[in-house]
Amino acid sequence: MLQRRLLGLLSWMCVLASALLVISPAVFHAAPQGSGYHVIRNILLGGDGSWDYVTVDPDAKRVYIPRTTDIMVVDEVSGKMIADVTGFQGLHGIVVAPEFNRGFVTGNDPDAEIWLLDLKALKITGKLTPAGAKGSDSLMYDAASKRAFINTAASNNAQAVDAATGKIVGTVTFPGRPEAAVPDGKGSMFVNIVDKSQMVEYDTKTFAIKNTWSSAPCVRGVGLSMDTAHRRLFIGCQAVANQVPGMPPGTGQNLLVVMNADNGKVVATMPIGLGSDGTGYDPGTGDVFATCRDIGDGKTGVTNVFHEDAPDKYSKASEVKTIYGARTIAVDPKTHHIFSISTEKNDPVPPTVENPNPRPKPVPSTFTLVEIGK
Repeated sequence: MLQRRLLGLLSWMCVLASALLVISPAVFHAAPQGSGYHVIRNILLGGDGSWDYVTVDPDAKRVYIPRTTDIMVVDEVSGKMIADVTGFQGLHGIVVAPEFNRGFVTGNDPDAEIWLLDLKALKITGKLTPAGAKGSDSLMYDAASKRAFINTAASNNAQAVDAATGKIVGTVTFPGRPEAAVPDGKGSMFVNIVDKSQMVEYDTKTFAIKNTWSSAPCVRGVGLSMDTAHRRLFIGCQAVANQVPGMPPGTGQNLLVVMNADNGKVVATMPIGLGSDGTGYDPGTGDVFATCRDIGDGKTGVTNVFHEDAPDKYSKASEVKTIYGARTIAVDPKTHHIFSISTEKNDPVPPTVENPNPRPKPVPSTFTLVEIGK
């Protein structure tokens, strides 16, 4: 009888353990034994104009690339450009809300124009010019509030646009200049305050600031992404010479900083390449990415890959060398591929007394979409 009871108890313990493994949010992927990430292809697009953010729509299999006055739309599978949407000025980025068939586009810095885009017809359907705002730059769609938030960086605020109506419904005021932002899916938005090295959390329904934390040792936090399940923020920090008071020339803290989104505590830091302007997280693999302009030789870009072994523990998986200048990022969580953009060719620029180490000048005709995967 005792033996049967013990066997029954062991059986129930096994069932309970299995159930906990299924429902627990703390299940992690095994640390990689060599990540296997590499450049799958460089897709030459050419064209004119500068660029900033790149956006992927994993459901439509599209990559959106704003270029000063137009948006290149690339089929993610074939790598071919399927549309070139014109009629813009000074573009920075685009975010999509497929459930409303609407995209939001920022540009015309130092002004603060926001264009509305029909995602099926790929045509402009309207333009918003928020009063008193300057410099529409980075942007993010929050599915919880059904609103797009556009960081009007030069005026230290953000504009909230209702995705259904396409109208501005409020403004969020920050303690400094906002850079990248990321929603947690539960009604909060997190945003880097780049000139104060701070992280701000605000409510996407009331627009109230909920928390303001120092992101030190991060200096100039730019790229931002999030593991929403385990409440961790990934901040790409871009401190470079002559941009931070008190830092000697030729030095800088180029870090990927991990912050607990519930209390603002920095739980991990990892060195990365120079000039990062984007981070990404893939919930399907537990991998964190930081795209960087320069590996340190002035000729080669690099994507740093880290693995989330636990919420506060990260291991370096690999460094993927890319074309110089590939510094922003878009992650497709379905294919587990990441995308970045830059030019294959960059002409040298003569040094001056004011700028002894100038960046090379991009050759627009060599503009390229970089795809990385396994």
